[in-house]
Amino acid sequence: MSGVALRERLVLLDELRQIVTAMRNLAYAELQRLNRMQAACARADETIERALADTVPAVGAPPPRATGTVWLVIGSERGFCGGFNDQLADALAGLVEREADAQWMIAGTRLRQRLEPVLHHAAWLDGCTGTEDAPACVDTWMSRLASSAPAGPAPTPSLWLLHHAEHGVARRRMLPLPDLPAPSAGPPPARYLPRAQLLPKLMAEMLRVALLGALLQSLQQENHWRLAQMQRAQDYLDEAGGRLRRRYFRQRQSDITSELETLMASLDATGMKPPVRAALSPASRHSARTAS
Repeated sequence: MSGVALRERLVLLDELRQIVTAMRNLAYAELQRLNRMQAACARADETIERALADTVPAVGAPPPRATGTVWLVIGSERGFCGGFNDQLADALAGLVEREADAQWMIAGTRLRQRLEPVLHHAAWLDGCTGTEDAPACVDTWMSRLASSAPAGPAPTPSLWLLHHAEHGVARRRMLPLPDLPAPSAGPPPARYLPRAQLLPKLMAEMLRVALLGALLQSLQQENHWRLAQMQRAQDYLDEAGGRLRRRYFRQRQSDITSELETLMASLDATGMKPPVRAALSPASRHSARTAS
C-alpha cells in the first residue's frame, strides 16, 4: 500500500474515532437523564401506591380472578447495543412453548424483524428510542392494552413484562396489581371524587408508572450495552490506528531512502560529485600566501 493510501486510511480512522466518541458521549448523557427520570418515577410509584392503599376499602369483595395472560416484550429500537434483542428472543423462545394460549405484544421494530417469522399472531407495538419518547410510548402501550382488554365486567387478564433489567432478561408481573401497604394512620384523606371513580383511575395510573419504570430500566441497560460497544470500537480504532501509523512511518522512511538512493545513483551516472570543501591547516594557508 502506498504512502498516499495509508495517509487516507489514517484520516478515515480519525473520522471514525470522532464519530464513536460522539456516540459514546450521547449514550453517557442519556444514562444521566435516565437516572434522574428513574428516581422521579420511583417517587411517583410510591405516592400512587400510598394513595391506593388509602382508597381501597379495608374490607370488601376479593378482586376478580385474572383470566388469560398477556405478555409485553420491550425490545431495543436503536442499534449498536450488541445482542440486546437476541437475548430477548432467546428468552422468549421457551416462554412461547409454555404459554401456548398467551397473547403477545412486541415493542420495537428491530425485535419485530427478529420475531415476526416465529410469532405470526403477535401484536406489534412502536418501540422507544430514548427518554424524550418514553412517556408518549407508554401512553400508546396503555391505549393498546385497553383496546385489547375484554369489555364489560369480565376479569382483567394477567399482564407480564419481559425486558432487560440490571441482571439480565427479567420477567415482571404488572397485573393483577401487587399487594398494597397498610393504610395511613389517622383520618382518611379528603377526596373530590367518589371511590368508584377514583379507584380505577389510580389503578390505571399505577400501571402506567410501573410500565414507564420498566421501560426506563430497559433503556438504561440498553445504553450500558451501547457504551460498552462504543468503548470496544474505540479500543479497536486506537489499536488499528497505531498499527497503521507505524506502517505509514516505515513506508515514508523507505520512500525517502529510495529517493535519496535514486538521486545519488543519477549523480554517479552523470559524473557529477557533490562539492567538497577541503579543510586546510593554518600552516598550509600561510605557505599558500607566501608562494603567491
